[in-house]
Amino acid sequence: MKKHISFIAILLFTFGFINCNNRQNKTVSEQNAKDEQVQYKTSSEQNIKYEQIKYLINKSEFIKLPLIFDAKNENALKVNYLTDLTSNDTLLFKSRYDIVGFLPDTSNYYSFLYLRIGDMLYPTIVTMDKSWKKIDEKIICTMGCLISPLVDLISCYDSVWIYENFKIKSISEIVGTIEIEEDSISQISNIYDKRILNGHIDINGNINIDIESSL
Repeated sequence: MKKHISFIAILLFTFGFINCNNRQNKTVSEQNAKDEQVQYKTSSEQNIKYEQIKYLINKSEFIKLPLIFDAKNENALKVNYLTDLTSNDTLLFKSRYDIVGFLPDTSNYYSFLYLRIGDMLYPTIVTMDKSWKKIDEKIICTMGCLISPLVDLISCYDSVWIYENFKIKSISEIVGTIEIEEDSISQISNIYDKRILNGHIDINGNINIDIESSL
């Protein structure tokens, strides 16, 4: 009788062990299948994003360097690509970009010039890493022509250079007058300001900018 009970106990234990093992194997297989689906989906999304980057560069075109323009002139730069937030552009952008073009070296990062809309069209460079995460973004003109409305502007320019080695330079010069009151007497005062911006995009995509002013 004891032998019979022991034999039944062994059978039940063996059956339970096998059943448990099968459940574990099924769980592992299901998890592996889910992981493969996630990997496939991620890989597919990455491929679509990469294709959209290639499409964006193709449509925007590479900028021929050196590039020289007057930032004060709103017609100095041509917008080659306007992002469409009803298309696959949403894989790359969350807001509107008026893109002038891409800088020609994409070895370590992507960089493009666009016009940021504000009190003027600010020429701005954005750098993105190879997975399209933003590295840096900087306005590349001195913005020297944005002055007080109280100033009677005689002349102003804001020239920008982007060189082959990705050095950036901008020089602005303002000449004007302003009416000031001193001891209840109105006087006309001359205004002159010269600003110099020096910048550079380093190998990691960081945009270093320094501005000097004569005021």
